[in-house]
Amino acid sequence: MIGVHGLTVAFGRTLALDHVDLELAPGINGLFGPNGSGKTTLLRVLSGLLRPTRGTVSFEGLPVRIADEDFRRRVGYAGHDAGLYRNLTLGENLELFAKLYGATPERIEDLLEMLDIAGRRTAPAGQLSAGQKRRAAVARALLHDPDLLLLDEPYANLDDDAAERVSSTIKAWRGPQRCAVIATHGAKRLKPFVDASVVLRRGELAAHRVTEVVGT
Repeated sequence: MIGVHGLTVAFGRTLALDHVDLELAPGINGLFGPNGSGKTTLLRVLSGLLRPTRGTVSFEGLPVRIADEDFRRRVGYAGHDAGLYRNLTLGENLELFAKLYGATPERIEDLLEMLDIAGRRTAPAGQLSAGQKRRAAVARALLHDPDLLLLDEPYANLDDDAAERVSSTIKAWRGPQRCAVIATHGAKRLKPFVDASVVLRRGELAAHRVTEVVGT
């Protein structure tokens, strides 16, 4: 579903990604590695938000381009920043993004309940805790049921119960023609249900393993 060939990203003299070759099938792909290994850079390239210095990236055989309206409709991305308007309430933020992507009001309610943030619906986004913002970012990325889901540290600042809510929501989204790439330091939370694991070190692909028994 995703093809990465000779992917190199340089920031000045620093190589964030160095000739990465990777093929990802439908399923949930865990993206692991220490700080500075290139995880965030790879997600930004896959989302189309960052152009590679060299190499190609494709989704279902077509080049990844953020200018492609069809591609934008099919991708859900949540980076380190929650991507919420501080002065709008949580509910207003999700309603705005739902209108942009054609999602239904019922989908908003479902995600608020699944992620246990319905009680904060009327709170300004700027007043949400760090953990609540993380869950709101996951909700925003999933609003339109994307075919490609890209999440950067979705478990940051979450306790065990909130983390389980995120995991359950991701598992409810998964499907035979859907692909997720999820970067996290919380490998213990993600590994039980990933279909494949990708490990980066110093911008290079260190390992790519397909899980023999798919989690549920």
